[in-house]
Amino acid sequence: MTVDTASTSLNTASNVDRDLAALRKTSGQIVGSVFYGTLLKTMRQSVIKGEYGHGGRGEEVFANQLDAILAERMGTAGNSGLANVLYDRLERQQIGMSRASALAQEGSA
Repeated sequence: MTVDTASTSLNTASNVDRDLAALRKTSGQIVGSVFYGTLLKTMRQSVIKGEYGHGGRGEEVFANQLDAILAERMGTAGNSGLANVLYDRLERQQIGMSRASALAQEGSA
């Protein structure tokens, strides 16, 4: 292995690590918006409004924004099982693609 090949493999490894970190964040956001966002929206629509404990007009106006923020935070929380499952599946694909790309680069060098 030459110095150029070693530095290329190190750069590729750091790129893969950076890509995997972005993948973890994105998978959490996807799970948050798709699953938890839908869950919160459905829960909000099915709430029985009583005389007490209702936030009034302000709650009605800003409830969607609050739900979006809560859904994103729930999706990116460290213990989100759905996000971990999605990440694990996509991580395997990403690593396989990175290995194939590295092999192709070594073959062309």
